[in-house]
Amino acid sequence: MKSDKLGSWLTLAANLGVIAGLILVAVQINQNTAITKAQIANDYFIADMALELAMMGENPVTSFKKAVYAPDEITTEDAAILDRYFNYGMIQIHRLQKMDDLGLAYEGWEDRVRYLRWHLGNEVGHRWWNQIKGGYSDEFRENVDELLTEDTLSQNRDVLDALMPSETHPQ
Repeated sequence: MKSDKLGSWLTLAANLGVIAGLILVAVQINQNTAITKAQIANDYFIADMALELAMMGENPVTSFKKAVYAPDEITTEDAAILDRYFNYGMIQIHRLQKMDDLGLAYEGWEDRVRYLRWHLGNEVGHRWWNQIKGGYSDEFRENVDELLTEDTLSQNRDVLDALMPSETHPQ
């Protein structure tokens, strides 16, 4: 009789162990699924960013210089290149937002939105943002609008001018 009771307890313990093991397997499957979803989303953004880079061509700096120093002289080719350059910055932010939604963004990633001050820190960048911002959420639009003030219209020029040797640097 004691061995029957012991056998019952052992069977119960074994069954509980199997159930606990199955629960742990289910949790691990859910974690793996979440990681796979995050990797697929990240890969999408990386591929999109690679496409933007390819569409900018081999020498986007020429168009960027025009946007900074001669915004009224950009050509249709420059406009297409700059559109991809500006969009690249937006994709970076959206990638971080998606990773945050999935619980995988690093702490403080929101500060990267400030990067758009540089990315759009010229007259052409401001014009681009004003043209496309209707496609973004109110909150995102407000955040970017707060960053892009009159001060940022010449941000790129001010920074680039500061890098020039003192004899060519405008005072």
